[in-house]
Amino acid sequence: MHGLVLTSLFVAVLLLCQIETKRSRQKSKRPEGAVPSVACDVRAGKISHAEFIARCPANCVQSKQPVYGTDVYASISSICNAAIHGGVITDAGGKVIVRKTAGQDFYKGSFSNGVRSLSLPKWRESFTITGQSIISTVCRITAKK
Repeated sequence: MHGLVLTSLFVAVLLLCQIETKRSRQKSKRPEGAVPSVACDVRAGKISHAEFIARCPANCVQSKQPVYGTDVYASISSICNAAIHGGVITDAGGKVIVRKTAGQDFYKGSFSNGVRSLSLPKWRESFTITGQSIISTVCRITAKK
């Protein structure tokens, strides 16, 4: 019985990986530029691409670099501390996708994941941060085995 359940689960993961691979190949819009690694103090506004990948180092929370906003951050915010604040990565670092958007009339501060973000009345440019999907991560791990 357990063997049948494990086999079914493995087949389901393989099918999900095939679907995810097809989706990845079909996506025409990818981040314009890649920034392999950024320091804890790098702000999104200093990168000229509208969408990019950044690799954050470990221990950025201790750097106390400023973050403005919650979920949508002002471009003067630290990319890595915003990613930690948003729960996309931990203080161990990691890869994130940054997408710039129009400025907001107000950025609400909050405390999350060990990072205090500040409120800001208005700023000209914003950004959001996402990470890899769980299916992509599982497929990558499965492919290595």
